[in-house]
Amino acid sequence: VEGVQGLLEVMLGNLVDNAVAHSPAGGRVVIAVLPEAQRVRLRVEDEGAGIAPEEREKVFERFLRLEGAPVGGSGLGLSIVRRIADIHRGRIELGEAEGGGLRVDVVLPSARA
Repeated sequence: VEGVQGLLEVMLGNLVDNAVAHSPAGGRVVIAVLPEAQRVRLRVEDEGAGIAPEEREKVFERFLRLEGAPVGGSGLGLSIVRRIADIHRGRIELGEAEGGGLRVDVVLPSARA
């Protein structure tokens, strides 16, 4: 992808930090880059409790902390991730990870597009 390296690093760092924080001790975090025809999909999955479908849009609100969230953090991580995706003409998709937990896909235009 073409973009601002520092912002993309912040985005990935926030996603990985969230995945680690929400995974149980000894849990697994999976990070993948999946090239598609006109896009690149960055996927981060954890083994935490996940986010109920009806709560998923709320997690992008600044300073929001869902009930049962681990202690720590400011509630800004996913709002920052969304803003960086917007700057790069991308989007974020939240879903359920293969074995439970949260799957976050950041879909960005490919530099070849």
